[in-house]
Amino acid sequence: MASIVKRKKSRFWTACYTNHDGRQLKKSTKTTDKNQALEIAIRYERTERQAAAGTLISNQIKKVSNELSKQVTGDSIDAPATDVYLNGWLDGVRARAKPATLERYQSSVKLFLASLGEKAQKPITSITPRDVEKFLNSRLDAGVAPKTAIVDLKTINIAFRQADKYGDIEKNPVAAVRPPKEVSSEREIFTQDEVEELVRAAPTHEWQTLILLGYFIGARLTDCVQMKWENILPEKNLLEYEQKKTGKTVGVPMHLNLVEHLNFISAFGTTGFLCPKLASKVTGGRRGLSEGFKRITDFGV
Repeated sequence: MASIVKRKKSRFWTACYTNHDGRQLKKSTKTTDKNQALEIAIRYERTERQAAAGTLISNQIKKVSNELSKQVTGDSIDAPATDVYLNGWLDGVRARAKPATLERYQSSVKLFLASLGEKAQKPITSITPRDVEKFLNSRLDAGVAPKTAIVDLKTINIAFRQADKYGDIEKNPVAAVRPPKEVSSEREIFTQDEVEELVRAAPTHEWQTLILLGYFIGARLTDCVQMKWENILPEKNLLEYEQKKTGKTVGVPMHLNLVEHLNFISAFGTTGFLCPKLASKVTGGRRGLSEGFKRITDFGV
């Protein structure tokens, strides 16, 4: 017999009923009204009985369920497509997250949707832990560090946790997936001789600039690539910039070798980004900055 339950993490009542082939199902009613929820649960089961008797097909079941939900609560129970939901979630994040956080989320979502293939256009309710496991394995197989794969997994988990909280899905599929063991892989600081080798191995002047900035300024790759000529204060011999991750303004004295290099590239212009072509690249991905730097280190050091 149909019934309803209230899950701890959801504000909506969940309908519990038997479907047309005898399986016990649970589905969000998308209502906080107990009486409305019970009515929906009873109608769900009644519709399934009609299907069992051969009077309804699956598309009709879905149509009847949606009409019922609209009649009782004024809202459709149709779940959004996974790509539609995740991109909508990113729109919400955009309004309150820092640019660096948004960029990281966008990269993870893009990679997850790519791993789903055509399933990305199916309802978010169709995503299973196996889909998430497949995504995680694809990231590890691509050679990314476990720490990077964990970040991607955490991002997708945040999105699905919200879907769970809002009643769009019955259970967060990411919660069932065990993250990989994080392995520390700290690298020793480059020596000056190694940096000189990297500069010689760099394919362009922009990569040379980026390498020297990273070594002499000690900033993150994402900060270095966004450096502009306006960040350089020659009268103070400082390079002043705002850290993308923390929002903190930092001033760093410039090493003579970096000053000489900046004087050299100033012949190509002194407005805009120091590395204009690289500034348009994302950090992650096969063609991203991290992989580009890795290829230089493999060749140069």
